[in-house]
Amino acid sequence: MPAQAWVTLIVGVFAVVGVALTVRQRTVADKRAQAWQRITWCLERTTSSDSDEVELGWDMYIPVTDSPLITATERGVLVAVAERSARRALAHPPETEDTDNQNEQEDPR
Repeated sequence: MPAQAWVTLIVGVFAVVGVALTVRQRTVADKRAQAWQRITWCLERTTSSDSDEVELGWDMYIPVTDSPLITATERGVLVAVAERSARRALAHPPETEDTDNQNEQEDPR
């Protein structure tokens, strides 16, 4: 095989490898973007005024954030968001009706 054919073959192999790596990198970037869209969707649900939506958002939060595409830094941000939300929920529990106490206050016997 002449030298020119070897050079052409080597350049062709490098070109195919380069294209394959570019396609792989693009695929990973697209998957990461989709993962963040799902995480954003979950977080939007968790801040809803509807308790069913809040529950759905937190139910989906762990599976969505458990993606191998999320980096350690991003995982730290997500943990901080969850911890802050938990602290806020504990500091401001949902108001419940205390019907026994209301009946005692309304009936002044």
